[in-house]
Amino acid sequence: MDVVCLKWGDKFNHEHVNRLYKMVCKNLDGDFNFICYTENSNNIDSNIIIRPLPDYDLENWWWKLTLFEHATKNITLFLDLDVVIQNNITYLKKFCNAFRITLIKAWWKPKLINAKENINSHFDMDYNSSVMLWNSDMTDIWNKFYKNPEYYMMKYKGIDSYLYFHHFEKLNYFPKKVIYSRLYGYNEKNYWDTKKYDEPPNGLYYKPNFKICIFNGWERRRYEGKAPKNGKYLLDDKGYKGFEKYWN
Repeated sequence: MDVVCLKWGDKFNHEHVNRLYKMVCKNLDGDFNFICYTENSNNIDSNIIIRPLPDYDLENWWWKLTLFEHATKNITLFLDLDVVIQNNITYLKKFCNAFRITLIKAWWKPKLINAKENINSHFDMDYNSSVMLWNSDMTDIWNKFYKNPEYYMMKYKGIDSYLYFHHFEKLNYFPKKVIYSRLYGYNEKNYWDTKKYDEPPNGLYYKPNFKICIFNGWERRRYEGKAPKNGKYLLDDKGYKGFEKYWN
């Protein structure tokens, strides 16, 4: 099994890579390769396999699509650098579906009131690529994107929408109560719970029995619904307070 992560730029550093590696070692049984794709491998644990990023003009999350440039021979589990693994994840392998990518369904997102209007204006959807699992040839995902990368990068805010609107037939998702959001919880009734918006870590969700917590919204300002005291919400490193036990 290959466990892969990706570090580009300066949003995350070697410490995020190393602590993710520690969490995987603690929570994944059996042999695996831990691989980091990066343009800067300084201070990354020597047990981690380094693979250089290709020479493409990409930024931010769009680099994740390069993982599909070549067909994989092994079960491959991708993890964003800001996730926290809370419990054993070995059984996630059983959700690896031939010819599909298994990723997170954003159970916490409210159903769209006007799906057609929302899709046309915001390309909203309920999938999340912070965790992805696959073991087959997905090169057409990369090939379609790279024929016109500027178009897709301008049209969508990230790869989630690109995958959803152009490769939906290849998508599968993990069941509910496996992965939750630090900012939004795991079901839609929590999404507009504006009472929780104080300074982190107050009011953030913690579900110790779940396998993984994702930090979607990490360093992202939130304006939906009733605004908190300062008119914005910023999830940053303070949101990790209390999670240190998972990688120490």
